[in-house]
Order: sequence, then structure tokens, then C-alpha cells
Amino acid sequence: MQFEIKFGSVSWINKDPNPIWLAAKAEVLVPEWVPKTYIGLVATANDKPPEQIQDIIAFQDKRQFRAFTHCHLGVVVDDNTKKVAKVVSIQSVTNPGWTPPFSLVRYPSVGIGSVFDGWQALKATWSFSYHAGEESPLSGAVTLGRHANTSITTIPAGETVLANMLIKFRAGSVTDNLGVNVVKCPYHVPWVWCETVLTYQYEKTFKLYKRGSIFPTHTWYLDGKQVMSKDQVGDLQFPKCALAAGMGYVPPQLSGLNNPFSINVPALALYPVLSAGASAGGPQTTLGGEKGLLKSVETHLNSAPAGPVQTYP
Repeated sequence: MQFEIKFGSVSWINKDPNPIWLAAKAEVLVPEWVPKTYIGLVATANDKPPEQIQDIIAFQDKRQFRAFTHCHLGVVVDDNTKKVAKVVSIQSVTNPGWTPPFSLVRYPSVGIGSVFDGWQALKATWSFSYHAGEESPLSGAVTLGRHANTSITTIPAGETVLANMLIKFRAGSVTDNLGVNVVKCPYHVPWVWCETVLTYQYEKTFKLYKRGSIFPTHTWYLDGKQVMSKDQVGDLQFPKCALAAGMGYVPPQLSGLNNPFSINVPALALYPVLSAGASAGGPQTTLGGEKGLLKSVETHLNSAPAGPVQTYP
């Protein structure tokens, strides 16, 4: 028996959840870099990927994704033993995606605020350019075996792994420089990632195993049809610091009250992702430093934490 099968993923930033409905909040909340970071994420969020992707070139041309993977396999199963005899890679694509232009429709007042944040902010806000992402050299597909940096360890012994695809990616230098130099984020952009494993079981049963970093959103496809999605972490509202934080003596009437202007940064749902990046006090980690890394991708330095393993069907 001979089969052809395709699988892949789209990683994208959803505009929700979002604690910012007014750009002016970035000027009254502290530290300012937190709401400004959220404004940047929401204002460059992607369109929701379609239910079906049949033309992968046309989809990539739209640039509405942070990462894209596609794997097209030819599979030969022995008619007698019903076991996989051969796997041929027909096509394999990993694309680290784009940061779209800033959408002033979502935050029109930012167009004015950018004037006061300097020339870099002004150029970024009024730019119509897409900025390319960066891809780790570790990205790629392995047929009839496991990727050296796999994070999926739950595959039963009775299933044959046909292919294991992993993409590790991050926003490019233009986006990173804006975050560090304009937004004043204390971290460079982190590595994020998406992994897919396709297996075969007795009597033509294909199964997908899927896992990705907790940000951004990841959506998986089998034979061009969307079969599973995992939402990114995010905050519906900013957690606040206690009003009496840092005070030596806490008056009883202040006990239990929060400061409405002070964000409790470590309590953010997004904090484990943001803080995974290299310190802004030094340079961004290099692509060359990725070569030869072993162990699971989520254990790598400056890599965002892992979400759960999911399966289909």
C-alpha cells in the first residue's frame, strides 16, 4: 500500500486576550514597558488562519503568520506485515514568518504618542513594512526518526514515527531593537517554537502529536485541514501590586488594597515568555549559538516554556 499525507502548523499572534483597550493606559501604568509591549503585540497581531490550507505558497505570500511548517510524505506499507516499509520526504518547509505592520486601527492614539517616543517609534508606528522573523538552524524535519530537540516523549512503542518536525523561531532584529530601545523592555525577544510528530498505526491509522511554546497560538493541519489549535497565554487585565508595597508600616485601612497604577510584573501570565529572553543589558543571543544544541527545545537557554502535548485523533 502507498499513501501520501501532508501535515504542518501555523504559529500566530491572536489579538486576544488583551488587557489594553486604550493606548493612553501605557502612559499612566508602571512600568510603562509592560502595556507598551502588549500594545505592540496586539497592534501587530495576525489574522486567524483559515480552516483549510490547500495552496501553501499563496498562504505564505500573505505573511499573516509568525511561523509556518509543512511536510508532505510518501509512505509505503508492506501488504503482508502491515508495517511501514519506506517513507519519502516529498516536500518540507519551515518558515519563520513575519511581524506585520503596526495597525493604527486598533490603537489610533498611538500614532500621536509615537511622536513623543522618538524617531524609531514614529517610523515603526507609521511603517507599512513586514519584518522577517529569524529561524534557528535546529529547525527541520526528520523522517522515520525523532528530532534531536524533540519535546514529545509520550509516543507508544506500537506506533511508527513517520516524521518529526520542529521549528524554533523569534522576531527579527528590527522588532527586537524596537522592544529594547523604544519600549524599554528589559528582555530581548525570546525563542518560541512549535513541534509536530506524525505516526502510523496498524491498518492505515495516522496520528498527530503536537506541542508548542505557551506563546504564540499554534494551529495544526492534517492534509490541509485544521485539526487542532492551542491558544497562547495572555492577560485579560494587569495584576496590580499591593498599595502598601515597600512601606515599612502598613496602616490597617490600606491592608489588602492594590495600587491601580502599579503592575505586578512577575504575576503576568505573559511574564514567563517575556522573561525567557536574554537580558536587554547585553546583546541578543546569536544564531550561531544554536548549532549543535541537544536536549528538548524547551530546556534551551532563552526558550519559552512548553505547553501540553496534544493528539489527533
